[in-house]
Amino acid sequence: MVMNNSVCIFSPSQNIWGGGQIYIDNLCRYLNAGGFEAWIATSEPGTFCAPTIAIPSVAGKLNRIFETWRLVRKLKDRGIRVVLLNDLSSLWLAPIFRIYGFKVISLLHLYLQKRNAAGLGHGAFAYHFLRFSSRFVQKIYSVNKENQASFPVEIEFIGNFISPWFLKAPCISEKHYDLGLIARFSVEKNVPLFVELIAKLNSVSERPITALIVGKGEEEISVREAIEAHGLESLIELRPWVERENLPAIYDQLRCFAITSHHEGFATTLLEAHARGVPAITTHAAGFCAEFLTGVSPVTGLSFNPVDIHSEAFLRQVLVLINSNRDYAEMCMDKAAQFSEARVLGRIQAGVSFFLGGDDPGKVL
Repeated sequence: MVMNNSVCIFSPSQNIWGGGQIYIDNLCRYLNAGGFEAWIATSEPGTFCAPTIAIPSVAGKLNRIFETWRLVRKLKDRGIRVVLLNDLSSLWLAPIFRIYGFKVISLLHLYLQKRNAAGLGHGAFAYHFLRFSSRFVQKIYSVNKENQASFPVEIEFIGNFISPWFLKAPCISEKHYDLGLIARFSVEKNVPLFVELIAKLNSVSERPITALIVGKGEEEISVREAIEAHGLESLIELRPWVERENLPAIYDQLRCFAITSHHEGFATTLLEAHARGVPAITTHAAGFCAEFLTGVSPVTGLSFNPVDIHSEAFLRQVLVLINSNRDYAEMCMDKAAQFSEARVLGRIQAGVSFFLGGDDPGKVL
């Protein structure tokens, strides 16, 4: 049956499950709850809880172009009129969807940057082609603010959100770890920096500083080697991924949360930690995370540069934050609650409604 309020979220990512995938899974369900017909087009339909449209693998760029032509016909048959492109990996396909008459919205999690010394970012051709492709998008939302300076078109900072259940889950009062990190083990997450930070904290602390790392990924061997190199096997516990419904209990065991990434947007894990009353520290390079902690009142943590872990003054600031963590609990939860689904996803829903012939996208709750 042809629908007149249909939207497809195109997600070409594979073998990755993180904040970006959680974001669109919740967005798709939010749109459906709001009266839309929404699907996620993905080669990994089994990883999402929201309704999906199965597509073949689109790992290679040429394969992605070919499969996009095929997807266009499939979406037309379903009566879909709005396509939401998920992140930079699909933005460059915007001209194809526009040629075929779709209304095109883009949701960016990562920020566009030229390739840096750490090897992160895009080469010159890809960088400029993404900027060119942005001109074919009718509305771009960004989870981080950096994209506002990276593109030649208007970018609306949308931020991240926390789901109500995460705030309401039963609380475990006993704290077992001083510092925690939950992340995919990849180069950009810079987990070895977290391990080195724990070593430095233990060098100045009067008591042992314990840590928990939860994750999985291609850099796991490097993470384990870093723990062994610093002799921290008894102080750092390493756990694999847990189901989302078990995450609140993980955060509840932490006195403080950390993000040591080279590069972030607005990390879901940071909002989750705050929703459980846990203050945090984050690198300045971690997108909106640093501004969230120290620029959005009240201050609920620390931001730092990697070199700061060699400063005793900074290390003692972290220890003070760890030891006074319960003083921040209520402030953290209140700050996380500001970034609700209604405030964030509601704005995207309003944009979808506008392109389907509804109200002005600026009119949201």
